[in-house]
Amino acid sequence: MSTRQRRELWPSFVDVALVALVLVVGLAGSLGAYRSLSLKAAAQEREQLNAMGQSVVGAFDRQLMRVVEALQAAGQMLSAQTDLTREQFMRYGASLVGDASGLTLLEWQPVVPHEQLAAFERQAAREQPGYLVVEPAPDDRGGGFVAARPREFHVPVHYSWPESGAAVGVDMAFDPRRMHSKLLARDTGVPIASEVFTVIHRGQPGGARSGFAVSAPVYRVPRPVGTEARRRELRGFLAGVVELPSLMSEALVRAEANGLDVFVFDQEEDHRLIYASASGEPSRVDERGMALSVDVGGRPWQLVLRPRPGALGNAVDRTPLLALAAGGLATLLVALAVGRSLVVRRHLERTETVLAEDRQHLSNVIDGTAAGTWDWRLDSDRLAINERWAQMLGYTCAELEPISGQTWERLCHPGDLVEARQALDRHLGGQEERYAAEFRMRHAQGHWVWVQSSGRVFERDADDRPLRLAGTHLDISRRKADEQRLLNDARALEAANRQLRDLAILDALTGAFNRRHFDDICLASAQRGQAVGLCMLDIDHFKAYNDRYGHQAGDAVLRAFAQTLNNGLKRSTDALFRLGGEEFGVIFSASSAAVARQFVGRLSAAVHALAVPHADSPHRIVTASFGVAWWAAPTSGLTPEAMYAAADEALYEAKRAGRDQIVAHCFLAGEGEALPAGPQA
Repeated sequence: MSTRQRRELWPSFVDVALVALVLVVGLAGSLGAYRSLSLKAAAQEREQLNAMGQSVVGAFDRQLMRVVEALQAAGQMLSAQTDLTREQFMRYGASLVGDASGLTLLEWQPVVPHEQLAAFERQAAREQPGYLVVEPAPDDRGGGFVAARPREFHVPVHYSWPESGAAVGVDMAFDPRRMHSKLLARDTGVPIASEVFTVIHRGQPGGARSGFAVSAPVYRVPRPVGTEARRRELRGFLAGVVELPSLMSEALVRAEANGLDVFVFDQEEDHRLIYASASGEPSRVDERGMALSVDVGGRPWQLVLRPRPGALGNAVDRTPLLALAAGGLATLLVALAVGRSLVVRRHLERTETVLAEDRQHLSNVIDGTAAGTWDWRLDSDRLAINERWAQMLGYTCAELEPISGQTWERLCHPGDLVEARQALDRHLGGQEERYAAEFRMRHAQGHWVWVQSSGRVFERDADDRPLRLAGTHLDISRRKADEQRLLNDARALEAANRQLRDLAILDALTGAFNRRHFDDICLASAQRGQAVGLCMLDIDHFKAYNDRYGHQAGDAVLRAFAQTLNNGLKRSTDALFRLGGEEFGVIFSASSAAVARQFVGRLSAAVHALAVPHADSPHRIVTASFGVAWWAAPTSGLTPEAMYAAADEALYEAKRAGRDQIVAHCFLAGEGEALPAGPQA
């Protein structure tokens, strides 16, 4: 081949290479776009599934939390109630099972050593004739129940709400698997869930139902510290039986609404399936499902959510395939255009310039579009919006014309405008990469719509001053309403918790602290190491007052005394207690014995000032006897029992001296910290 021929072929070779390069690059770009759009569609589907899954798990968590919190509070209250009757348990169970949604059965299960079993059965039979402690018969004996076998201790169901079909008398210690959760609850002091089992319904027809028990330990003393103390002080268990269909009811409503099948596995039992809302157990989560872990009273469960066909969109997203086809076709057309238009390169360059501008404009719109779009030119204050932006506020674009930055300011809530403008200024000043703000805008019908606005600068001048911004508006009113509801629920829960704490430490009649709170305040006052006094008073001839005027009048006197004594407390460390009946106690700070006597004298004078008539009293009015114990410098050895005994002895002396008296015992450092001998008759 001659040199001339090679020179003539060279342009053709270059043209072919250029066309081939265009084809390779174009097809690679189309494949990249196809992959990117496929990943984006998959990510959107995953986000949708995650949002639906969180809704289901949130409903499950709320249902479970109500059960555990109710049992924990109930267990603490039963720890303070030494003598529990069947009638009391029935009333309490009726209110608790009704309030704790998902809790279908409440049982009181005392711990009974084997040597005390016969005495326990006799005692229980007085309230429940025919009561016996039994356990399920072995399978080879045809089912039913037999007398409980001897074991170290028994955990029989003493009371149950409701009683119909309940396992009253069944010794739960027969099953080591059930006892595992109870023993763990005993040692930790918190409610623990058992594994899933078939719920026992004695004498009640119907198919077997799966459920689990949440056991809350009940101790003889409040909040024992340490494992050994908890085992020693264990009184029994308050067990709440939760049937899985009831617990899952709210979550299933959410799952059904979102087109999801729910499968629940117990991770402690080798991933055992314990609940399924549909047939076909999933051995593992596939790419269209998701698994979420939850803690159920100390047991790890896994919720597997499997979307049903069509739940994540009825139509297959063909956008990636269309993009690939369009990209391939465009590549072929561009390659053909390049091959046929090499001779008009200058024209092609001009066309590429125009195309680049169109691509830039399209890129701006795509980057900022997710709902309503806006494009704001700062130099002319011209704001271009799409129809969705206007429809979000109940308008059309034509109704808002002419549209400018002032249009946005006019519609924006005055309380949000300053913060939104500050966010815009930070972006325009280069302090933040993007502009983002949440504010309210007035709807055409008069109400406010919460809007999430985001965007960024797309064009600047030679001095780097911003000329043009573009972005989106999203309606987030529903999200804001949900956030407000959650905030209101949190506030209501906090108020309920405060009320529960008050009920645990306050006397219901007088509003004073009760006896259970007395030891805590005494101990805290003594351990401060500063001078402290305890005044105990007893209303004189109160029984005679009740007999003459009636108990309602007596209750009114108790409330009046409590109010009067409370009005006499001046320091934040002073506290008033109702110790029982007509007996009150006041813990107070006093720098000296004289100050202590003066303080108690003012309380006595205030009681006299009430001048409540009492025809059966020598003084013709209601009076009180005061016993005072005061320590100048208490040490850590001073106990609430010693303080109570010292003040009680002084009160006894005041009553023996004729009542309506004040008797004070004052102790120097280290004195009066041992329990004194009782008063002599």
